[in-house]
Amino acid sequence: MATVDPLQTLQAALAQPANSVEQAELLAQLREALEARPQPLPILCATLLGTVAAGVEDSLLKRFVLDLIHFGIARANLSLEQRTQCA
Repeated sequence: MATVDPLQTLQAALAQPANSVEQAELLAQLREALEARPQPLPILCATLLGTVAAGVEDSLLKRFVLDLIHFGIARANLSLEQRTQCA
């Protein structure tokens, strides 16, 4: 697997039409990259939390963010401090 830049992949996903196949594919690539290298998770979780905390309607992005936060807290190979940052 080629190295994926999480920030660039996220930006590309956000540039796609909401709930599109293209957005879903990019978010899946991002998730795969973060599972392999979870270090950017706390920053991404903190950045994206605002997108779901504001009562935004159900969307692919909202489900992705909630799943990402769950992964960061419960399953990622992160230190306790990094897990806390995801929360």
